[in-house]
Amino acid sequence: MYKVLWFDDEFNSNKGMNIIDNANEEYIELIGVTNAKVGIDMLTSSPDNYDAILLDGLFFVGDTEQENYTDIAFREVAKTILKLKAQDIVIPWFVYSGQKEFVKSKHSHQLTFEDENYGKRTYDKNSDQDQVDLWKDIIKACNERDSVRVRLKYFNPFEMCTDNYLGKKHFDRLHHLVLGLENPSQIKIAQDSLNGIRKIIEAVFAKLNEIGCIPDEIIQDQGWINGSGLFLSDKHRDYIYKQEIIHPVVAFNIYKILSVTQDGSHNEGKSLGVDAYMASNTNTFLYQSIALLLLDTLDWLKPFIDDNNDKIKNQAKWDKVQSTIVSTSLTGEVCRIADNGWGTFKHNDSPLEVSIPPALVSSNRLALNQSIEITTEPSPDGTKTFIKNIKTQL
Repeated sequence: MYKVLWFDDEFNSNKGMNIIDNANEEYIELIGVTNAKVGIDMLTSSPDNYDAILLDGLFFVGDTEQENYTDIAFREVAKTILKLKAQDIVIPWFVYSGQKEFVKSKHSHQLTFEDENYGKRTYDKNSDQDQVDLWKDIIKACNERDSVRVRLKYFNPFEMCTDNYLGKKHFDRLHHLVLGLENPSQIKIAQDSLNGIRKIIEAVFAKLNEIGCIPDEIIQDQGWINGSGLFLSDKHRDYIYKQEIIHPVVAFNIYKILSVTQDGSHNEGKSLGVDAYMASNTNTFLYQSIALLLLDTLDWLKPFIDDNNDKIKNQAKWDKVQSTIVSTSLTGEVCRIADNGWGTFKHNDSPLEVSIPPALVSSNRLALNQSIEITTEPSPDGTKTFIKNIKTQL
């Protein structure tokens, strides 16, 4: 969608809603404000959020409707647009009014800013043809902006960074990333941008969980980021696939992205030393490769989410492994009690030895060479044996 900030005191009237609907049909989103104060605050705080600006001839100056609408508001907004232009932020703007003094004759403020008005005219709200011309001219002007050109080039990834998918707060992160890919010479301290990529992947996991493609138990676990990556790769020990969830290549993309970004988020790196590697490297190829993997992932996920958003159907594609914990009773003796309080149990009929935690040594008042019977259970991954209970009266 082309995002256009619309200054009009009647944008939310029936006629205004009709104009908004007509604009939507041309893939133009009109974001309406009734007064100059609110609109200028929105424009100056986040100019990149808007592809164009649309001005009525008369609207309110302040955020109270107790005042009369006035052409001073038009002048204040136009002055703000020129200030932004002086900062190399050029946003095309158009005048769309039903006021006769703006449409039929040259108003003083129009004459002042005529050379800056992209349409070089006032589009008449009362003319169907003028509305058609306005939409056409807005689209033409927007398409000439680099920011819009980039957004259209990477359409699916930027659509993912809206509230319908990952959330619009990720738009600026993706925009920064794409601008670097378009102009690699402008990439500065690439390793510091890895955190933004990781945050987008975290949002991907949250969205996939929302539609049932990642279990709630994984998302709620402390190690949910790595757990989500393992699950999507069909490598999580607690779950089995009954049906493929996402394409294996996309799962591989996510695995590689996490491997680099998770390591790079630590100054020393966990195992790869990504931060130090990128800091000492004279090129940004590694960063660009991770950014491209992210773009490929987002590009694939957009239609996937559109076509596979039934949570119940997605949850039916996997099952939680039902673990069977087998308890074992063993008879033996306490063969060692260390200074740190840990004890050691030795089985009577085998070389098996099992560590006894200090709390169990103390609570059972165990003594060296004491005969006991223990009940053991394996750890969840089956690699260790834990003592569940101790019986001292044999």
